[in-house]
Amino acid sequence: MNIPRIYKLSGYLSLLFGILAALCVYRIQWMYYGMGMAMMGFIFGTINIFLNTKYFNDQEKWPKGYFGIFLSSLPVLFLMFVINKYKK
Repeated sequence: MNIPRIYKLSGYLSLLFGILAALCVYRIQWMYYGMGMAMMGFIFGTINIFLNTKYFNDQEKWPKGYFGIFLSSLPVLFLMFVINKYKK
C-alpha cells in the first residue's frame, strides 16, 4: 500500500473507532468494548498524526487523528471520573 492511502485510511479508522468508543459510554456494560475501541482509535490516530507530520504537513491543518484521539479518550476519562467519584 502506498503512504497516502495509509494516511487517509488511518484517519478515517481513528474517527470510526473514536465515535464507537464514545458511543459505548452510554451503557456501563459496553465499557469493555469501549476501552478496546479506544485503544484502536489511539493507535490509528497516532499513525495518522505521525504520517501527517512526516509527509503531509502542509496539506491539512488539523488531521483526523486529533479528533479520533479526542473521541477515543472520552471512555477513558468517563471511567476515571466514575472510579474517583465512587471511591471511598
